[in-house]
Amino acid sequence: MELLTTKLFIPRPRPGLIVRPRLMERLDSILTNRLTLISAPAGYGKTTVLSQWIFRNKSQFKVSWVQLDDNDNDPVRFWDYVVEALKKEQPTAGQITSSMLHAPQQIPIEATLTPLINDLSQITENVVLVLDDYHLIKSEAVHTAVAFLVDHIPFNFHLVISTRIDPPLPVSRFRGRGTLLEFSAHDLQFSVNESAEFFKQETDTELSLEDNLALNNRSEGWAVGIKMAAMAMRGRKDIHQFVNSFTGSQRYVMDYLIEEVLQQQSEEICSFLLKTSILRKINPSLCNAVTGQLNSQDVITKLEKANLFLIPLEDTRQWFRYHHLFAELLQHQLGLTTSGPEIKRLHLAASQWFEDHHFSDEAIFHALESEDWQYCLTLLVSESEKRILRGELRTVLNWLERIPEPILKSHAKLYGQYCTVMVFSGEVEKANAALNYLDQMSGDDVVLQGDVASLYASLADRTGNIPYLVEQAQKALALLPETRYEARSRAYWELGYISYDQGRLDEAVTLLSNSYQAAKQAGNAWMGANALGFAARALWMQGEINRSIEMARIAVETGGQSPAAASPL
Repeated sequence: MELLTTKLFIPRPRPGLIVRPRLMERLDSILTNRLTLISAPAGYGKTTVLSQWIFRNKSQFKVSWVQLDDNDNDPVRFWDYVVEALKKEQPTAGQITSSMLHAPQQIPIEATLTPLINDLSQITENVVLVLDDYHLIKSEAVHTAVAFLVDHIPFNFHLVISTRIDPPLPVSRFRGRGTLLEFSAHDLQFSVNESAEFFKQETDTELSLEDNLALNNRSEGWAVGIKMAAMAMRGRKDIHQFVNSFTGSQRYVMDYLIEEVLQQQSEEICSFLLKTSILRKINPSLCNAVTGQLNSQDVITKLEKANLFLIPLEDTRQWFRYHHLFAELLQHQLGLTTSGPEIKRLHLAASQWFEDHHFSDEAIFHALESEDWQYCLTLLVSESEKRILRGELRTVLNWLERIPEPILKSHAKLYGQYCTVMVFSGEVEKANAALNYLDQMSGDDVVLQGDVASLYASLADRTGNIPYLVEQAQKALALLPETRYEARSRAYWELGYISYDQGRLDEAVTLLSNSYQAAKQAGNAWMGANALGFAARALWMQGEINRSIEMARIAVETGGQSPAAASPL
């Protein structure tokens, strides 16, 4: 699956940003620490100061950037993007790790990341990897893996995590080792002088010392609060009166200022902002589809020139996103002014555009938000199968859990995919309950009965119930047509490995060879390489050296860089 390159774009600081020497100097210490943690609430300028520092100093190091989102809670997707980001600077980094990530059988994260860490140790220059918006990551598996990476990365590799909340990492351990650099909201606050310079630049107004002190104190140096105050002050004559009314909590200030900012825009711009706030990224064609307007290119150009919290996602400036906090406030306003069915219609229009342009993740996200369940099922039935083959079990589970249970259960194929995820995620009790239901609903459907039997066999493998495994695998092969390649490959594999483990080597070679042939037809290189690897080993144990070597060669060719081709040999 092609990854979204816009997630790997390093945001360019906009022209005219004020320079903050005290922060830039402190950020230089990134290059002497394993981990830098920049933790502050929304709107404190975390991304801005990082991009400023990178573009001021990027000749001194290699830099990779990953803009995280909710979908990256799937460990496979998370590390896919990390590897892809690193490959932009070091093309050979992470090839083995990438193959291991997509193995149908989950490999311990320490084993998966070890080749990547070894690749990084071969790089002589300093390497900086930025994980932006890390607060969106809730997966314990991802957190554990990131901690392992920090513990073992070479001295010249520097991980930077930007987040709204402190992540559940062993921060105290890193702090105790002296390998952690920390920035908090206090460190990112604008000083009085920085606020004064910013207001003068944004409004062409030089505030009195009294007004500047008041605004800085009331905003607590909060970057977005100061920025929105400056926007609301443009063209005002009653500056002192405005400053006196600028008070309250951050949430109150933001609610007040968003109204001030929106009131300064035309009705057309306001409507555009509210309708497109549902989008995690925007471009003119997409916005036309969602808003029903035909002039989205002109509107986006106006917004960019007005510096209205629009962030480019690549150098060609075709894709943008809103500042996260600005988008949240627009969405809040949309909810107050627009009916639920109309908001769902906007999501459906977005989903259809993304589907037409082959952005499957975004298409499914907006389809689920639209709650048009029949449309969701249409998108998910083919995409879920692809992701299961790629090992993205958490992504598929997140999708399917959004579907109301009665609707999901009414769709046999999709519910079968749900069962597959449960089995291969090791959720034994849930998997057994789901398979029992699928078995009941199979009725006279012989193919579905065979699929269920194949999954029962794989589940029995995880519980160690060998007699039941053999019974269900044989049942699957008896029921499934030859063209049901994936399920047949699993059944052959289960029987072949049991034969290998019990010393029936001739039988093992036959069954594992059959598993390879079915896996080859299914496009499952990992399963095919693994089956041939064990078949080659069985031949070696029988003294058939030439056949073993030939089969091992095919296994390696099948698996490429995948360790599945090598682990059994």
